[in-house]
Amino acid sequence: MSNMNPHVLETFRFQAEACRILGSPFTATLCDLLAERLTDSSRFGARILNWPESARADAIALRATGALHALVRSGRARDLAQLYPPLEAKPDQLWDAIEKAIEKHDDFLHDFLDSPPQTNEVMRSSPLLGMSLRLTESLKLPLALYEIGASAGLNLFFDTYHYLLGDDREWGDSNALVHIESEWRGHVPSLDADLKIVSRAGCDRNPLDPHNPDSVERQLAYIWADQHNRIGRVSAALSAAASVPYAVEKADAADWVEARLGEAPEPGVARVFFHTIVWQYLPEETKARITAAVEAAGANATADSPLVWMYMEAEDHPAGAVLKQTVWPGGEQETVGLSDYHGRWVDWA
Repeated sequence: MSNMNPHVLETFRFQAEACRILGSPFTATLCDLLAERLTDSSRFGARILNWPESARADAIALRATGALHALVRSGRARDLAQLYPPLEAKPDQLWDAIEKAIEKHDDFLHDFLDSPPQTNEVMRSSPLLGMSLRLTESLKLPLALYEIGASAGLNLFFDTYHYLLGDDREWGDSNALVHIESEWRGHVPSLDADLKIVSRAGCDRNPLDPHNPDSVERQLAYIWADQHNRIGRVSAALSAAASVPYAVEKADAADWVEARLGEAPEPGVARVFFHTIVWQYLPEETKARITAAVEAAGANATADSPLVWMYMEAEDHPAGAVLKQTVWPGGEQETVGLSDYHGRWVDWA
């Protein structure tokens, strides 16, 4: 029987429910089993059970399932691997294999918990594409992209992917390595807008390099093991990203935004700062500094070199992630739509 701290237990149960809603029953079962049966007899177990009050913000449940998935993918826990999808193991059988894996690979699993999950959900490129098409149509300017919390930078290249947007809409090169199927409904952005991206840059506290095999494996481990399409899509995006120069810098988000906004803007280009499901993980001071820096730079923006802040974030909306854009000069914030957290659908407001 687990003796997990109540706030840690709540985090695993919350994550299990989220996994069920998002179509991952296996990952939900993993979270349930860890919540019910994990003990402090291992370094891995003791660290999880005694995680501080920040357990949910730190995504401890996804760190734990990522650790087990990484072990399975490494080929070092064959008994456990044989019970992973596409097979459907009974909970008792699965827990027996997990216990043996923890006993044998305790240090590996313990150390994997160090870093927060970075799932690089490439389907979030769907709302990014739509928001960028809307900007292009209204501003009639090429875009310079700056992504906060970019991880491996896969969504920085959203314009190089191929999209099927419902039954009859298509965008991008059909020969692209990455194909994204996402349903768009409502006031759909014009797919004819002449989208041009002149530069791209990103930052992350722990960037994952698509050129580095260890980084690639870590990213794939964070994807839920029963989401085969996601694993395939991210693998393809990592392959595509490995063929271009790396665009993500290791930096604190506030330091990086302040530095980038301190550079003189290029005339005739719109600077677009964006992030997807990142804001909730940033410290309050970091958020305050970013907001202040963007607003100060926005006050000096001109029609010839506008500044845009756009994002896809949870904002506690019950139905999905909220899509918002603020454009300077003017500084009017607009809610442009709602998206599934994994980009499977976008409802344009």
